[in-house]
Amino acid sequence: MSPLRFALALLLFCLWLQPAQAAELLLLSDIHLNPIADKTLTDRLAVAPPEQWVPILDQGVERHSAYGEDSDWKLMRAAFAAMKAQPKPDAVVITGDFLAHRFRALFDATAADHSDAAFHRFTIATMGFIALQLRATFPTTPILTVLGNNDDDCGDYVLQPGGAFLADTAPIAASLAGAAGDDAFRQSWRTLGNYIVPLPGVANTSLIGLNTNFFSTHYKNACGAPSDGNPAAMSLSWLKSVLAEAEAAHRKVMLAYHIPPGVDAFSSLRSGASCPMTPVPMFAPAYGDALHAILARYRDTITASFAGHTHMDGFRLLSDNGNAFGFVLMTPGISPNVGQNPAFRRVTIDTDGGLIDQSTYYLANLPDAVLGATPQWRLEMAFDKTFGLSRIDVANLGTLSRRLGSDQATRRQWVDAYGVQGPARATVTPQNFAVYRCTAASDRSDDVARCSCAGETP
Repeated sequence: MSPLRFALALLLFCLWLQPAQAAELLLLSDIHLNPIADKTLTDRLAVAPPEQWVPILDQGVERHSAYGEDSDWKLMRAAFAAMKAQPKPDAVVITGDFLAHRFRALFDATAADHSDAAFHRFTIATMGFIALQLRATFPTTPILTVLGNNDDDCGDYVLQPGGAFLADTAPIAASLAGAAGDDAFRQSWRTLGNYIVPLPGVANTSLIGLNTNFFSTHYKNACGAPSDGNPAAMSLSWLKSVLAEAEAAHRKVMLAYHIPPGVDAFSSLRSGASCPMTPVPMFAPAYGDALHAILARYRDTITASFAGHTHMDGFRLLSDNGNAFGFVLMTPGISPNVGQNPAFRRVTIDTDGGLIDQSTYYLANLPDAVLGATPQWRLEMAFDKTFGLSRIDVANLGTLSRRLGSDQATRRQWVDAYGVQGPARATVTPQNFAVYRCTAASDRSDDVARCSCAGETP
C-alpha cells in the first residue's frame, strides 16, 4: 500500500472510531437575579409587567455584581450576551435558582407594598422577566428548566407541592420548553415541578426535570398543609414510574435537577472535619437512599445527570458497594455569591446519549467589570484538553478521581476549575482537600467518611 493510501486509510479508521456528535447542550445554573440591586427601582418594577422592565432596569445606577453578591441586571445581561455569541445549541438546560438569596427581605426593605400578595406578584414577574430574556437570547431553542431551593415566594426550601408558585410558573416553564411544553408538561410541573420530555437533537433520549429540593434536609412544606401529601415520596414514585417506562421503551434518559445527591463538603467541614468524620448529606437519609436505589436500578437507562446548587464546577460519582455506576456533572453558577467566577458550560453529546466533552466559559475580568470595564467572557477549560481524558463517563471520572489523590498537577488544575479561577479556590486547602475529593468520588456518606479519614478511594 502506498504511503498516501495508508494515510487515508488511517484517517478513515480514526474517523470511524470517533463517536458521532448528536447534539450540544448549553448548561447554566444559579442565576440568582436581584432585579432591585438599585433599591430606587423596586416600586416601579413592582407595578410594571415584565415586558416593560428593561428600560426601567437600564436606568439603574448599581454597579456590576462583585464577588459575594448575587447577579444584578448588568451581570445577567452580560452573561446572556456571552451565551448568545456562542454557536446555537440544540437545547438549553438550567438547573435552578433563578431568584436572589433572601429575596423577600430585599423586597420588604425597599417596596412600599410588601404584602404577601405583592411579593408573590413580584416573584412571578421576576421569573417571567428572566424567561423573556432567555427567549430573546435563544429565540428558537428549547429551554428546559428546573427550580432551585430559592425559587419560591414562601421562603427557602419551602416550596408547596401543587401550590400557587408552581401553578403560576407552569406556563412560564412550558413556554420556554417550546413544543415539549404541552398539557402533560404543565400538569406535571403544577403538581411537583417535575417533567419528562424528548431531548432535542438526540434520538431516543429523554430529559427528566426532577425537583430534588423536596429531598433536602432543609425542606419543610411551611406554607402548605398536611393534606398536600409527601412531595419527596411522590417525586420518587413518579421518577421510578417514568424510568420504568423509558426502560421498557428502550429509551435513554438524562436527568436535570438543582441539588445533587451525596455529601455537602462545605457544610461537613464547617461542622468539624475531625475523624471519625460525620459527613453532612445533601438529602434526608431516607430520601437520599431511595433516590440512590432508583438511580442504581436504572443505571443502564440513565446516561448522565446535571445539577447546580454549589455554584462550583464539579462532578459526583454515584457508587454502589464501592463501584461507580453513574455520575452528576455540576454546573457553576452565574451568581458570584460564593466567590467563584460567573460561568456556563457546553456539553457535546453523542448519538448514544453519552457525553463526548464539555467546555466551561467564564467571566475573566469580574473585578474590572465592577469598576466599569467591559465584561470579558473566555474559555476557562475543556475537559479533554485540561485532564487528557477523551470523554466524560464513569470510567474517566473515576480515573480523574484517582489522579486527584496522587498527582499534584492534576489536583491544582481541578481546584482552579472547581472555583472557576476565582477566590473560591482558597476554600480548598491542602488540609481539607481530601474531603472535597472524596465528596466527588462517591455519593455515599460512609464512603466519603472512610475516604476522607483513611485515604481510601471509594
